[in-house]
Amino acid sequence: MGIILGFGHDLASSKVLLVDDDSFMRRFFEAKVRTLGCDVVTAKNGEEAVKMIPEQKPDLVLMDVVMPGMDGFESCTWMNRLPEMKGVPVVLLTALGRNAKERSFAAGATGFMQKPPSDIELQARLSTLLLIRSLEQELGDEAPADELLSKDSSFKPVVWMASGIQSLRLRITAQLEREGFMAKAFEGLASLSEALESDLLPDVIILDHDPKEGDAVEVSRRIRSAEATAHVPILMLVLDADLKAELNEAPCGASEFLGKNPDAADIRQRVKTLLRLSVLESARRVKRLQV
Repeated sequence: MGIILGFGHDLASSKVLLVDDDSFMRRFFEAKVRTLGCDVVTAKNGEEAVKMIPEQKPDLVLMDVVMPGMDGFESCTWMNRLPEMKGVPVVLLTALGRNAKERSFAAGATGFMQKPPSDIELQARLSTLLLIRSLEQELGDEAPADELLSKDSSFKPVVWMASGIQSLRLRITAQLEREGFMAKAFEGLASLSEALESDLLPDVIILDHDPKEGDAVEVSRRIRSAEATAHVPILMLVLDADLKAELNEAPCGASEFLGKNPDAADIRQRVKTLLRLSVLESARRVKRLQV
């Protein structure tokens, strides 16, 4: 399994703090994270994790929610008060329901994943967040401010979405427009591929993985391999069955994955994360041209 996303970055220098009170789950997720080439340190509960941060200085925290004593929500809140955690993403894992997602974001988590996540979903999510962390560290004071993606900003990100399902296109583009983005919908992969030949390119692409409408995986690979579009992040909408089976069988050019029925919070979080990646990668390319 491989995720074609790297943008030339080496994640071997990244450190992930994995927090879970279940020793089996710690070993399970540690093995998954190590496939990215990251250094992994572990903690068996929230209190231990918070105490470890000043010395370990992780680049990302992957933490279970349900733990005795200080649970994942409380631990995330405490972590975000530490100066060493500035810019460090926290991803919470749980088998709890919808309320857990809302509580995760309220606690300051960057991401939320249902347990057990598929291999490709977990690795894509962590890769994207670690790439953002790496770019922010590389650019330092030259990194664009987060406010650039706020609704009040003059910068209006462009998001393209391709799907053969009209109701899905309309619902997601409407949500994107409510967030202040410029959204353009395509009825299928062929029309999107044709538009990508132009000089005007989007900041993020959303593809609907629907075998009846064409091979979205192959399109994402082509987007990733072409020099003009290699830097454009891709969010792929996938049925759970395909996410846990078909997409694990071969490399895929998507940067992130989301179920076919995403709610407003999911769309907002994933697209904003990928827009942050897009903006940082653009700033990095500009900086390198100036050298």
